Amino acid sequence: MTPTLGIHHITAIGSDPQRLVDFYTQILGLRLAKKTVNQDDVSAYHLFFGDREGGPGMDLTFFTFMPPTPGSRGNGLVTNISLAVPAGSLPFWKERFDKLGVKHEGISAQLGWQRLVFYDYDDQRLELVEVDPANFDDKDLWTTPEVGAEYAIRQFHSALLSVHDKALVEPVLFAFGYAVESSEGNLTRYHLPGVQRAEFIELEEDPSKPAGFNASGTVHHIAFSVVDEAAQQAVRQSIAGMGLYPTKMIDRFYFKSIYFRTPAGILFELATMGPGFTADEPLETLGEKLSLPPFLEPHREQIEAGLTPVTVRPLP
Repeated sequence: MTPTLGIHHITAIGSDPQRLVDFYTQILGLRLAKKTVNQDDVSAYHLFFGDREGGPGMDLTFFTFMPPTPGSRGNGLVTNISLAVPAGSLPFWKERFDKLGVKHEGISAQLGWQRLVFYDYDDQRLELVEVDPANFDDKDLWTTPEVGAEYAIRQFHSALLSVHDKALVEPVLFAFGYAVESSEGNLTRYHLPGVQRAEFIELEEDPSKPAGFNASGTVHHIAFSVVDEAAQQAVRQSIAGMGLYPTKMIDRFYFKSIYFRTPAGILFELATMGPGFTADEPLETLGEKLSLPPFLEPHREQIEAGLTPVTVRPLP
């Protein structure tokens, strides 16, 4: 078993929480799998979008802050979020984005895959990547009336790390179990051998690119899965042995986390596979109400008073 097991979740910064829910549930067809708050700033939502369970490998999350302060993509950040869809589905998505007024680029090939880059309401950069459906495990597939199984997003394909020198992050990827798979120009793709879900990372090395500014429309951090706390501590020791400064384990209730900043500036997290979002609500009704971890539950009335209600609603 590799030390890590692929992308666990990616957390970005957004602005209007209702517009985020509209975009990711109604336009992209993901499930609002957990509606909770930023545990370090309970005045802000923490919204989790994913498949039926919102499990590791398909868990795209957002901190929401209003009024928005626009960020900028650049070195030291994750600058692209890649989502895997079935081969042959990109024309459907391009037509859908045209119909719904979603900003997007054209379908193009890169590092051997067909891709479609698009942007959400905060100018967050994402892309859909076509993958052979035989590579998907559809036990947690989530579909909607408008986005059926032949088009639906299955999992993270990868994430793009932008750095001015790949030596500042590549040793960490190797410690996580990644191996170089291919390259194209200044792009390198890494793969976790034997892992079948969210197993790729892509890296862009560009010394001329300016540093990014972390605010609305940018990625806050990327989390990598570890099977349990023992595996998490083993990777933590490896990272500390590289002269980096991982935090102690922080219990987020839905998973346990360790954070550290790479020398390239990108914030990494190590997150356990469980217990998951059904720890405090049934699978059938995930995301329908505001969930709070036990240590915040006594403050529910005060927390809810500071939040604007959001709900999953149909497109106008």
